Amino acid sequence: MNLKAKDLKNLLRLHHWFKNILIFAVPFFAGQLLQVKILGSTLQAFISFSLAASAMYIFNDIMDVELDKQHPSKKNRLLAQGKITKKESIKLAILLALPSLFLALFLPRKFLLILILYITLSGVYSLGLKRITLLDIFIVATGYLLRVLAGEGATGIPASSWLLITVFLMALLISLGKRRVELSMLGIQASNHRPTLTNYTTDFLDNALLLTSASALITYILYTVERGQGLVFTTIPAIYGILRYLQLLKEGKGSDPIKTFFRDPHLLISGAILLGAIFVKIYL
Repeated sequence: MNLKAKDLKNLLRLHHWFKNILIFAVPFFAGQLLQVKILGSTLQAFISFSLAASAMYIFNDIMDVELDKQHPSKKNRLLAQGKITKKESIKLAILLALPSLFLALFLPRKFLLILILYITLSGVYSLGLKRITLLDIFIVATGYLLRVLAGEGATGIPASSWLLITVFLMALLISLGKRRVELSMLGIQASNHRPTLTNYTTDFLDNALLLTSASALITYILYTVERGQGLVFTTIPAIYGILRYLQLLKEGKGSDPIKTFFRDPHLLISGAILLGAIFVKIYL
């Protein structure tokens, strides 16, 4: 196996490590993230979870290699191109999973259990559950939720129920949006690349997106009202960001939510304002 740095970065989905920032959510919103011990535990949890996530991305690529060969963009993945063999991929996934579990051993037991649950859920998703309509997006959304719970497990700080519901709904929104873009981009060939797209329609996904985005905003507003500290005003950039995301989906963008976020100035600025405002209200 002789991979270039760029190839390895793509194989490990390093840009998807951004999702694992959710591990910082619980201590961040609790106003305790800047405590040295809390910050150290959270960083250790972030690294552990990120290594495990990369291992599971590789496993998913192994399971999807034949479908990826037919996909307009996924055909460029290393396994689909034949730049790396399945055997080499399995070895690399194990090399990532082992240090992930090792780091988890030095954190509270709850974090280790959540990490194992994430690995198990990701595994069964790749093995077949992703072929079940609706269950596929709920499993993906649960993966985001587990990241927040991992932060709770690593620090011992209890997570707000409103925060958990909001994150789950936002993750559901992102998952639905990804399906919506794939369906419009791939057309009648969509089911050849993702079997569940056979049972999704653009009308259903559009309605589901509206329902989920409205629900996410309502739960976030309720969370900010419950917390006080003027956090309710942070709903303004949150609303702007969600509306912008829905607009991008209508334009056929958003197949990779992370790349979409960093490439769109509206999302990037509204996200920065949102986090900045929350930081000021809680920490200053």
